[in-house]
Order: sequence, then structure tokens, then C-alpha cells
Amino acid sequence: MTGTGPRERAVWQLFCDWCAASGRASLPTDPLTLAQFVAATPASQATQRRRVGVVNAIHARAGLPTPGRGEAVRQLIYDRRRGRLRERAIAAAGAITRLPDEGWPTALFASRDALLLVLAAAGLPATRMEALRIGDVCSDQSGHRILVRDENGGTLSTPDDLVHLGVSAVDIHRNWARIRSIQHRLSNPRFLAAFFRGESVPATGEAPPSLPLVTPVDRWGATPILDVPLSAPSIAHIVATHLAGAPVSHRPVNRPTPTLDPEDEAPEPPQVPELDPSMFSRGVAARYRAAQKLSGVSAALDDIEAKADRILADLLNLLSD
Repeated sequence: MTGTGPRERAVWQLFCDWCAASGRASLPTDPLTLAQFVAATPASQATQRRRVGVVNAIHARAGLPTPGRGEAVRQLIYDRRRGRLRERAIAAAGAITRLPDEGWPTALFASRDALLLVLAAAGLPATRMEALRIGDVCSDQSGHRILVRDENGGTLSTPDDLVHLGVSAVDIHRNWARIRSIQHRLSNPRFLAAFFRGESVPATGEAPPSLPLVTPVDRWGATPILDVPLSAPSIAHIVATHLAGAPVSHRPVNRPTPTLDPEDEAPEPPQVPELDPSMFSRGVAARYRAAQKLSGVSAALDDIEAKADRILADLLNLLSD
């Protein structure tokens, strides 16, 4: 506690007393504990910000992560931020309800964008979404919200506004987890296309927890060979276009249709041409005649080579004289 004034020591003592009463650790602490402390000790925004600043400063002096940077704490002490997140949640819910739910790969992009919008409504920046792995996201016990582990070790949940607006973040996350499992285990996009058409797909189990939550997808529904995450600029662009009401449209890829009507008669098999029985003997005779005519070629080439050698020898003798 060296380097702190009386007011800072009083704030820190209040925090330590609350942690001791609730059975939590004060140093180090986590963003969720600090958020619960802020919620359990009502005060003005200025006072709450000062309390969070004191806890952050003491953790920083001890070389520990500052818990006050967690999203849950920031939402509690900033009314303006809560208002912006509520507006974003409303806009995200409206964009999710406008997403298409059929077509290939249109429905795949819609499922991805729905998850990104849900995470954006929770206040996650694009850089954090890029770093998310499958194991960083799960459903809460109520079954209405999804929990996201933030970079400071805390937990952030999707807002209840989505549930009130008819958007189930849990269903969106569960559907995307199944999609990522198929993408990882069955690399051919035709399996994922069959999944969206409601056809049977081989069992894949759960995706690895270390797998990137969102990966790039081309217009044919294929993913990269290596498991790389979707970049933060791409995520920010996707979310911004949806919230602005002008998302990028993805053209569906039509399934190939047969050229023949199933009721049509099968085509006749091709006819095998009949060969002349004397064709083989005529070919043998032609090759025999050619061999007779070319029988003297080897002797003529040998004579030419001998003459060339004599001419070369005479030329060398002339040059030496």
C-alpha cells in the first residue's frame, strides 16, 4: 500500500472488507469479482470510477493484470456505454431477423453473421472476436445467454435485450458450433451443404476447443486448408454493414440438374465397327516390303561415315603441315 493516499487506502480497505465478507480474493482479483463489488456498493459514477481506478493501480503496482479493464466492469460504471450497447443490441436483433435461412452457401454466411452480430451486441470488439476460440464461448445455465471469456480472464454475457427481441443467442451459438465441427472434420463443403439442406451428415463430435471460432469462407462455402481466424477488419466490416442495413448479398450456388428427364428412354449403346479380317495380313505385307526396300540403308550410312572420317583426317594433316 505504499505510494497511496488516505482516500485510496480507504477505497482499498472497503474492497478488501467486501471480498473477505463474500469469500473472494482481493489480490489478485478478477473482473467478475470487481464488477460484483461495484454492483453491491452503490455510489455515483465518479466514485465508482475512482474505486475501479484504485483497484487497477494496486494490481498494476503488484505486476498483476488490471481487473477494471474487463467489459463487465466497464458496462457497470459507464451509463453512456450501456446505452450504446442497448442500441447496438436492438440493431443487431433487427439485422439477425432479416438474415436468410435457406440456400447454399447463403445460409452459411447468414449463420456466421448472426454469431458475429450477437457478439457485437455483447460489446466485443472485432479484435477480440478474431482471437476467440471454440472453448472461449459457452451457454449459461439459464439457457438464454452465451458467456464469452474476455482477454482479462473475466466472463462477458450477451445482453438480455436479445432474448426480449426474440433472438436466441444460445441457438445461434449451438448451430455455429455444429457448423465448425463439420468444417473441421469434413473438409469437403458438400457435407456442409447437405447439412443446410436437412440431409444426413456423418457424425463429427465436438470441435476442438483451440479451433478458431470464425474462419474465412469463400463464395463456394469452402474454408482454408489451415485453421486461421477471420481477420478483425473483415469482422468489423461485416458487423458495420449489417448494423447499417446494407449487408453484402451472397448469391446462392444452384445444384447441378440432370440433362435427361428420368422418364426418358436410355440412350442406345454405341455400335462397334466391324473390322476387315484381311487387315492384319495386309499390314504385315506392307511392313515386309518396306524392310526389303530399306535393307541397304545401313550399308550406305556406314560408307558415308567412313568417307567423312577420311575427309576429317586429310583436313587435320593439312592443318598440321
